[in-house]
Amino acid sequence: MFIFFIAVAVLLVAYTIIGSYLYPTEPLPEKVDRNQNQKVTVTEKEVSVQKQEIKSVEKVTYKQTGDFDLLLDKRRINADNLKDTVKITTDFGYIEISKIGARIVSIYIEKFKTDMISDFSKTNRLFPTEIITTSSELTALINFSPYTFKQEGDRLVFELDRDGIYIKKVFEVNKDSTFSLNIETSGLEKYGLAVINGIALKAESQAFGHSGAIIKTDKELIKLDADIDRKQTIRGHILWAGEENKYFLQMLAVKDGFSATHIVPVAEEKTVVFSEIPTSVEGFFFGGPKLYSLLGDITEKYKKEWNTDLALRESIDFGFFGILGKPLFLIMHFIYDYIHNWGLTIIILTILLRIVLFPLNHKSLKAMKKMADLAPEIKKLQKKYQNDPQKLQEEMMKLYAEHGTNPMSGCLPIIAQIPIFIALYNVLMVTVELKMVPFLWVPDLADKDPYYILPILMGVSMIAQQWVTPSSDKNQKIIMYIMAFVFTFLFMNFPAGLVLYWLTNNILGIGQSFIVNKQMGLYKPKSQ
Repeated sequence: MFIFFIAVAVLLVAYTIIGSYLYPTEPLPEKVDRNQNQKVTVTEKEVSVQKQEIKSVEKVTYKQTGDFDLLLDKRRINADNLKDTVKITTDFGYIEISKIGARIVSIYIEKFKTDMISDFSKTNRLFPTEIITTSSELTALINFSPYTFKQEGDRLVFELDRDGIYIKKVFEVNKDSTFSLNIETSGLEKYGLAVINGIALKAESQAFGHSGAIIKTDKELIKLDADIDRKQTIRGHILWAGEENKYFLQMLAVKDGFSATHIVPVAEEKTVVFSEIPTSVEGFFFGGPKLYSLLGDITEKYKKEWNTDLALRESIDFGFFGILGKPLFLIMHFIYDYIHNWGLTIIILTILLRIVLFPLNHKSLKAMKKMADLAPEIKKLQKKYQNDPQKLQEEMMKLYAEHGTNPMSGCLPIIAQIPIFIALYNVLMVTVELKMVPFLWVPDLADKDPYYILPILMGVSMIAQQWVTPSSDKNQKIIMYIMAFVFTFLFMNFPAGLVLYWLTNNILGIGQSFIVNKQMGLYKPKSQ
């Protein structure tokens, strides 16, 4: 038991330190580096000359730069005050699409009190579904010009017809929280075109889970951290691409896939993902939580419509112990489908795990009880052979063999729980299903207990469990009592769902210890 708690403490502390180093959670600067990735800029003189050309020539020819430029300058900031928008109420909250550039500027999810379009995007007027071209003037025209708007049933139609360029964007909100997106263009055949799949999401307050660009090809899932220092390009058959954090996903997919996707750093720990497209595409945009069931439904829908497996569930990161974490989550999800309460789901899962591990735990407790019974004999041998360690070892082994016990049998079954504990820890840290879910007095099972009631109860249960657990060494009991206080403070900032699991596990362990003690005669009357 002592080895188990030491191992868990070391692993969790190390895991937390490493996770905090890999995924820093300090607030990220929202200011864009205006010079980053600015391949070409347009001077005031050039703009003046181009305006004269537009007036004198009916069909304008735009200068190609040969590269995709996001135009991170004042033109972008000044073009849209985000007031001329179309707001649509949905089953999950609402969306807003700006008439300037026909860009998605807000996706508010009521359940999680979250806007999928981050403050970074809004501050810098950089939004998904923008069309980026290989001409900076053309990119400015397409994204910073007002579009005409009309609604045809559930379809939101935005059009731009100017200077020989025609753009038509059609959005339609689906019941699965996706937006069908059709883009039609003319006059752009000579230019390279791309569409923004996703922009860096809001950083979550806790570490763990990936944050950055995510690209799904027909062969693999690629994740790039947000701290890249140069533009990255991925080529091949790309099914979808976007940005993610541990809870949410922002992505765009088109029916025939993308041939190339670019990941561009635009500020510290901030990236933008955009993919090259032909002149017209049919696809869908998703900005929402990485709910396992929701991602599965979307995947199945497009598997039927497009005959393509988008495998959106792969975006959920179950961590290093994913081989155990994913089955545990699936069991939890199955239980939840019947009882619809995540707190009770965790309790039931703990009971099931305790049942599965019952034989090992039972064997461990019986071995510990036998060792406690042999304590007087062991002390006699230690006193008798205190000057002969080799003989002492031989006599102790004989004693163990005579009574059919092994000191290691009490440790190995308990150590088997360590990977299960770590796997469940990671599941509760990265699965959005528990986010903002209340249970009893706890407002969010994915966050710490604000009143610290669960950690205190867990510490008390650890003390009680050690009190009823047989031990051959009083000093070891004292150490375990100290460990109970240490773990109480350690668990205070852990997700409440994880503390609930450990509390329930301790309570079940106390019950099992009573059963073992009774079977082995610990509670028999003295007259017997």
